[in-house]
Amino acid sequence: MASFSDSPLEVIAEIIDALQDDTAALEACSQTCSLLLPLCRKHIFRSIRITARSYPQTSLPRVIKLFGILLSNNPGISDLVRNLVFHICSPDSEDDDVPRVLGRLHHLQSFQLGVGDPITVKWNALRQPFRDALIRLIQLPSVSRLDISYIYDFPITVFFPCMNLADLTLACITRAPTAVSYDKDSSALEAAPQLQSFAFCQDFGSYAMHLFNTRRPNGVPVLDFSRVRTLSVEADGEQDLMTIQALIRATKRLETLRYTTEITQGYTAFAASMNASSLSTLRTLHLQHDIEDDIQDPLCGICEELSIVSGRNVIEEIFLEVIVQTDSQYKTGSEWGGLDAVLSRGFPKLRNVSLNITICHFALHVRAGALKEQVNEIPRKYFPWLSSNIQVTFKFSTSLYCV
Repeated sequence: MASFSDSPLEVIAEIIDALQDDTAALEACSQTCSLLLPLCRKHIFRSIRITARSYPQTSLPRVIKLFGILLSNNPGISDLVRNLVFHICSPDSEDDDVPRVLGRLHHLQSFQLGVGDPITVKWNALRQPFRDALIRLIQLPSVSRLDISYIYDFPITVFFPCMNLADLTLACITRAPTAVSYDKDSSALEAAPQLQSFAFCQDFGSYAMHLFNTRRPNGVPVLDFSRVRTLSVEADGEQDLMTIQALIRATKRLETLRYTTEITQGYTAFAASMNASSLSTLRTLHLQHDIEDDIQDPLCGICEELSIVSGRNVIEEIFLEVIVQTDSQYKTGSEWGGLDAVLSRGFPKLRNVSLNITICHFALHVRAGALKEQVNEIPRKYFPWLSSNIQVTFKFSTSLYCV
């Protein structure tokens, strides 16, 4: 009987590549023979996660320490790591080994930096060696994707050398009150890195707006938002609307907009902010809003916004998620008909519309079931065009969520 090793190496490599998302299978294959070990290792160690779950008991060694031991005993593994998720925990800043472990990584493509403890980290409170190690990873030329969350006083100038950054996500970030030193060569780029994707939420202190407006000493922006194709935004307050409008206005090739809001009329002016070039490329809308008061428009102003782009858009898909509290006087009447009416004209490329209404309620709340029945009647009563149009796939659903 022929052995597995008799197969052509190209065939073996194809099989291993097909198993790249099955860690258990890769681990099993890596132990069968020395030939498979390097082929499996490049997938096994491609993505490393050191998160809050990595710290189950203080009496056990932290995973970052164990990871360091692994890299010391197998130096080649550090060159295989492409994606790192690292959540800062309290002992990390005081541990001199952590910067040394992070310093072994040189080929990251994706870096997600967050917090393991249920707190927000103050950047300036971290020890300098730890900050330097994190900055080095963020600024690696190979890094194209960054996700940074729950950090106070994060200096915008850290992004100056990120010349290949294409995908940036920020959550719960605040800017540093004072500037920090930076490499003049990296700050003087003739052209700003061109983002393809940008997302922000819980934008403390309008960090996204400051990032958008900040210029290098030579006048070049820190980042170029004009090429953003996927924009994900969240409006928690009035100041967020200004940031969202500025970002939408800056994009020229927007394809997907993900918009979440928790304020009345939270979609205000997003359509008016869109330039003509993005109107010719925007194909997908993901919209989500909350209903928490007694007078709020159940559609949060979205019909008025859609009417602005009516007749001059190429939108193909609209996904709308509405979250309602049972203690609100939630409207289930003719107000909903505006959505059907506006979509029935001026959206020639529209092919999919999805509407889900989630009813949040407390346990044993007597109104939840009755409200769901009322909500389920909305399509029949107020969506005649969507319900009968054979060219548009319309999906309507409701769900109950106990809080």
